[in-house]
Amino acid sequence: MLNGTGSVTLRSGRTLPVIYQFGTHQERHWVGYLIVETALTDPSEFSYKVLLHCDGGTAVELAVTNWTDQYMTVVGRPLPELDRVA
Repeated sequence: MLNGTGSVTLRSGRTLPVIYQFGTHQERHWVGYLIVETALTDPSEFSYKVLLHCDGGTAVELAVTNWTDQYMTVVGRPLPELDRVA
């Protein structure tokens, strides 16, 4: 399991602090959870890709498959270093 902290950038450009837990984190396929407060976030923010910036420097492009007010279930792939958003 891969655990850590970081932030997600939503469709609107808004960022939220997160704790992430990935049970599967192979080279091109990550599956896991983001623990994040989403009660005040419009659900349309999750309809486009969500970008996770890990504190270690890795950027992961995510698709949200399920969410509640306190977590998101996600699948994604890490981005090559040249494709990362600043």
